Amino acid sequence: MSRTYLLRTVLVWTLLELLAALQVPAVGGSPVLFSWLRTLIEPVAMVAQGTVDLAVDLGLGARGLQRATVENREMRIALETLRARQILLQADLAALREIGDFAGPSAEFDAGALVGRCTYRDLIAGTMEVRTAGSFILAHDTPVVSAKGLVGRVLRSDGRRHWLQLLTHAAAAVAVKTEDSLVHGLALGTGSNALTIAYVPRQAELERGDLLITSGGDGIYPPGIPAARVTRIRESDEPFLEVTAVSTADLHAIRMVLILPEWAPTASGGLP
Repeated sequence: MSRTYLLRTVLVWTLLELLAALQVPAVGGSPVLFSWLRTLIEPVAMVAQGTVDLAVDLGLGARGLQRATVENREMRIALETLRARQILLQADLAALREIGDFAGPSAEFDAGALVGRCTYRDLIAGTMEVRTAGSFILAHDTPVVSAKGLVGRVLRSDGRRHWLQLLTHAAAAVAVKTEDSLVHGLALGTGSNALTIAYVPRQAELERGDLLITSGGDGIYPPGIPAARVTRIRESDEPFLEVTAVSTADLHAIRMVLILPEWAPTASGGLP
């Protein structure tokens, strides 16, 4: 009973205090009770507002971090793209310098020569596609060379795109000779990197490693272009040697080629 009486007393006292605070004006004229309520509510409101502001800031920060992550990834991709392009440009410049060194001293490679970029190759089929900066319709059988030697001839031309038959094509044939012009033969494509050198007499003085250059006898390719290097020589019962060679041009890695649209079989001179 004493506890209940005490609780009732406290309750009555609290109600009386609230009634008194409601009737007693504060400095500003409003009841003291309202000042008490404001004193209690303001900290809670400040905490609630701070929590809301913190949540908003965290959301903005998360979105900013996500945006920064995406931008950073895009910048890395762009940087890698620029590095890849730089590598390709350096390779193209090196190939152009090699072609310039290869073609510069020759009378056949005048201003009419065109630089082409290899865009597709099928070494099994013995074909290659190259593109030129300008639009040209090249004649059938136009010779094509690289910095390291003969590549092949044009089969079809369509503006900036040109399709080549490589000298390794199974139907390709190139008249070749040794550098001293003592041995002549016909380099036949086999559909692989190997070439068969046909019609080399048994008494010919030919050794493994000898360089074979174009002789011009086929009426297509200028004389003096490196074409193949001898890799094997075998004797047979036939009147000719069995000679195998490989192309001097690295057909697997060629990036730039030189197209010779103005070369004429009757032109004199050749590559040094």
